[in-house]
Order: sequence, then structure tokens, then C-alpha cells
Amino acid sequence: MRKIGQRGEGRVGFIITLVLVIAGIFVGVKVIPVRINAYQLKDTLREEARFASVNHNSDSEVKQRILDQAQSLQIPLDPENVTIKRNKKEVIVRAKFVQPIDLKVTVYSYRFDEEQRAPVF
Repeated sequence: MRKIGQRGEGRVGFIITLVLVIAGIFVGVKVIPVRINAYQLKDTLREEARFASVNHNSDSEVKQRILDQAQSLQIPLDPENVTIKRNKKEVIVRAKFVQPIDLKVTVYSYRFDEEQRAPVF
């Protein structure tokens, strides 16, 4: 036997939960690929810093490989946002970019600013 006031309460809760799950999946589909690509670029920066310190590659070669990797990952990385610094002790590779992610309700700006260091041998 139903009590008065209990009609539809289960349906409303289900609809709210369903909307939240769908919104979570939508945000995940938009944000997760950008985060994965940023992680891959971070790995590229780490590798290039290590190789540049060991192989003594020119800064322009290192920068071009980073930009090529960013382009293949569809990352909006401008050449002026990639810096390579060398001193007697280490090689420092830095890249930064902002990638807008359209979430239909708002635009989220994913900010990437990474610096990798490698000792010179």
C-alpha cells in the first residue's frame, strides 16, 4: 500500500542520477583526451631534456621535435612558448599552452606549464 506523498519520488531520483551520470561522461569524454595528450607532451619534454644533455643536440633541433610532437597530438603549442636553457650543470626544457575545452555550458581553459630538467654529462 502506498502512502500519500510517495508518488514519483523514485523516478525523480533516477532522472537526477541519470542526468549527473550523463554529464560526468560528457565532461570525461571532453577532458580526458586533453589530459592524456598533455601527459604525453610532458613525457616528450622529459625525454628531450635527457637526450639534449647527453647528445648535445642543438636547441633548434630539440625545439622542433617538441613542436612536431605537439602538432601530432593536436596541442596548440606555439614556438615562442617552448624554451630551452642550458648552463654548465643542466638542460632546462619548458613548454606552456592553454587549450580551451568547450563544455557546451562553459569553456574550460586547460593550462599546461611544464618544465623538465636534466643534468649535463
